[in-house]
Amino acid sequence: MSTPSQSSLRDRRRLQTLRDIQLATLRLISRHGLDQVSTEMIADEAGISRRTFFNYYANKEAAALGPPLEMDKESAERFSASNGPLVEDLAWLLSDLIGINDTNRVRIRAISDAAERHPALRRAFLASREQITRQIADLLEARLGPDSAFLAQVLAELSARIEAHAFSVWSHDEAMSLDDVVDYVATEMRRLGAALRS
Repeated sequence: MSTPSQSSLRDRRRLQTLRDIQLATLRLISRHGLDQVSTEMIADEAGISRRTFFNYYANKEAAALGPPLEMDKESAERFSASNGPLVEDLAWLLSDLIGINDTNRVRIRAISDAAERHPALRRAFLASREQITRQIADLLEARLGPDSAFLAQVLAELSARIEAHAFSVWSHDEAMSLDDVVDYVATEMRRLGAALRS
């Protein structure tokens, strides 16, 4: 049985390998284009075996996008239990999502640029965003009640779109800090709330 520190070290190594494969994939896509890149090329570029590649990613599109965003369990529980204004709670939920995931401006920019140039990668990116949107929708539906599935889905899609746009702006603005992204998300969520109340 592994100790917590061994598990933590293993998790860090796994995340580092995921990131190394992702960066190798993005470099190759930048040089050759998505269609010309193979999983064999990625494995060679990352210094791993092809078998190791498939232990981490299903295909080159998944490798280019990297590990999916994950919502912190404590943040989800806090959101569900809150009685505060929904817009404010969504703002900090998205801010927590930004804060807990490994964020790198160069990597985010490379993903964004590759997705703009390659429709297949754009589709894969949008599909990957569905997972976090579903999580937000589930939290909203639980909070708003059983008859709110459609409203919860719409609010989740708007929220996820605001978060994605904030990251896109940040990735191309060197003067913008990660704290500025959090503020941007919160401001846009408040603007959305104000627009809905007007």
